Amino acid sequence: MDRIRAPGVLSQRKRQKGMHSPNLSCSYEIKFNKFVIFIMQRKMGMTRRTFLMELARRKGFRVESELSDSVTHIVAENNSYPEVLDWLRGQAVSDSSRFELLDISWFTACMEAGRPVDSEMKYRLMEQGQSPALNTSESEVPSFIASKVSEYSCQRKTTLNNYNKKFTDAFEIMAENYEFKENEIICLEFLRAASVLKSLPFPVTRMKDIQGLPCMGDRVRDVIEEIIEEGGESSRVEEVLNDERYKSFKQFTSVFGVGVKTSEKWYRMGLRTLEEVKADKTLKLSKMQKAGFLYYEDLVSSVSKAEADAVSLIVKNTVCMFLPDALVTITGGFRRGKNIGHDIDFLITNPGPREDDELLHKVVDLWKKQGLLLYCDMVESTFVKEQLPSRKVDAFDNFQKCFIILKLHQPRVENSSYNTSKKFDMAEVKDWKAIRVDLVITPFEQYAYALLGWTGSRQFGRDLRRYATHERKMILDNHALYDRRKRIFLKAGSEEEIFAYLGLDYVEPWERNA
Repeated sequence: MDRIRAPGVLSQRKRQKGMHSPNLSCSYEIKFNKFVIFIMQRKMGMTRRTFLMELARRKGFRVESELSDSVTHIVAENNSYPEVLDWLRGQAVSDSSRFELLDISWFTACMEAGRPVDSEMKYRLMEQGQSPALNTSESEVPSFIASKVSEYSCQRKTTLNNYNKKFTDAFEIMAENYEFKENEIICLEFLRAASVLKSLPFPVTRMKDIQGLPCMGDRVRDVIEEIIEEGGESSRVEEVLNDERYKSFKQFTSVFGVGVKTSEKWYRMGLRTLEEVKADKTLKLSKMQKAGFLYYEDLVSSVSKAEADAVSLIVKNTVCMFLPDALVTITGGFRRGKNIGHDIDFLITNPGPREDDELLHKVVDLWKKQGLLLYCDMVESTFVKEQLPSRKVDAFDNFQKCFIILKLHQPRVENSSYNTSKKFDMAEVKDWKAIRVDLVITPFEQYAYALLGWTGSRQFGRDLRRYATHERKMILDNHALYDRRKRIFLKAGSEEEIFAYLGLDYVEPWERNA
């Protein structure tokens, strides 16, 4: 049989495209000459792609590092059919029909079998944009999928491709209702179940599909069964949505500065709507809550990626005026690949020797002078370097931070109340939008841990900390990682190092949407 040597260092141009593989000195026997596989790195990450290529070569498959005329099968993970076609067009491929475009599940099945399996319909990427891999209306969900789904989201890859949105939306409503009731245990039950279903590469269409999956308790299963049997509806969810208390809390907590405790207080006072809250002159609102009501319409509207980019430019330019070497990183949902959000978080650190304890104050003062600062709540640092990490999975960090409402100037948009028959009135035109921005300052030594924590998602962070505690005997928070057995702090210069300490495969930011 033929032998192929794993490819070595590629050209700089190919490296820049992210299509390179490590320089491997070993060679493997090719057992299956008719199959030439190319694994797309898009949404997968270089580390995982390299591992899968090496695995396939060890099993006798021919795997190309670069897309070439010899490739017969293209394997993609969490990519829809249109996304794969777009990527191929970017590689100057006009005719995709010469390739078999397959979901990662085909590759997994081949590795399990130790030979190529038929590329039948359930594995092919189809034109509807949904991967038919493991289409449960046509085939059984392979038992190896359920058995390999971890209870920890940090051991799963969860992109924005959610094949089970009708279930996860329902779970999040149920979780929110229990959060309003301050029942943390049941709230987390639904959040963990939602996280598991978000990670599945197939849609759940029957109860058999969830057999063997973690976090599928009785309450969760009842909702799933009802949605399946009632064509997407759940009486339990409808009951929550129509509940007076839930509707009031939903309104109250939509205001910046209002949490569950304040909502409970207002509800017990007999208040049910925001209009009633604003009309009650006996209420003493905090400065934050007053700003929340003042800029309510802007703050409850989604922040777009374009708006986040515009704010990012303002933040970076301002910070670098005072600290040119500063590293300013957007975190939160936008770092995880989301196109919309409700606020924008930034992590600021200085890799150089120079530090400026007054940096945030200088930034805020400048924005105030420029008329960009609408609200500011500064929280000073209480961080202590040698303090043990918090054991709480939802612990807030002790870095200096600032919660801001920033004025973002935009092209003029006519107010919805403006009527073209009226005489033009400047009061009816608004050329800016109020945007929620959080700025966090971290020492460079703690930057990797802070970046991991502030990137999220919240459920991913919770599970990462639970995993560290229960599986590795370590304590993790936004400040540090502490090994309880060795009684030492583990220094990390990157997120990859933190995952390595925990014995976990690295999960890219856009795969942390648990």
